[in-house]
Amino acid sequence: MAEALIVIDMAEGYMKDTSSSKKVISNISKLIQAFKKKGNKVILSMPKFDSKRKNPVMIRLWGEEFKDDPESQKLVKELSNFKFDKKIEKVEYSGFYKTDLERYCKKHDITNLYFTGVFSGCCIFFSAVDAAYRMIQPHLVTDASGAPKGKLINKSWHQDTIKRFKLMIGPAISTKKLIDKMK
Repeated sequence: MAEALIVIDMAEGYMKDTSSSKKVISNISKLIQAFKKKGNKVILSMPKFDSKRKNPVMIRLWGEEFKDDPESQKLVKELSNFKFDKKIEKVEYSGFYKTDLERYCKKHDITNLYFTGVFSGCCIFFSAVDAAYRMIQPHLVTDASGAPKGKLINKSWHQDTIKRFKLMIGPAISTKKLIDKMK
């Protein structure tokens, strides 16, 4: 039974719209180092937009502008020097949807996934639900995940997501507590 860290959607284009982005990036960097030091897997899940696949629900919610900018789909530079054990390119909210993430987790006996990245109430939440469906315990790292800023959400969005996560999916933990637990 193993633990792994999963980093979701840390793309340049998303970070400009993320509250506390510097803190989220810094905490993810610390966690990657701690997981690597412990010999645990670190998984990267990034968006891959397929111009042939047009999901009208996703387009209505998010528009098509992000699809047309490959630069904004790149991993943030602060994380680009890390070596990830597995990279997932996802086409929808969940990192499990039409990818081999479940197979990878089962192959490596990963029973606990620690979720980081953006956005806590969207792609992280949907991926965590899918992990639970696959009998992999999801954990939310509260200060290594972020929320969008702007008009779409209220200021308590991330805190509300943490409450919903703990109620319906699994435990939540801070970066410091997780690193201390790994020692």
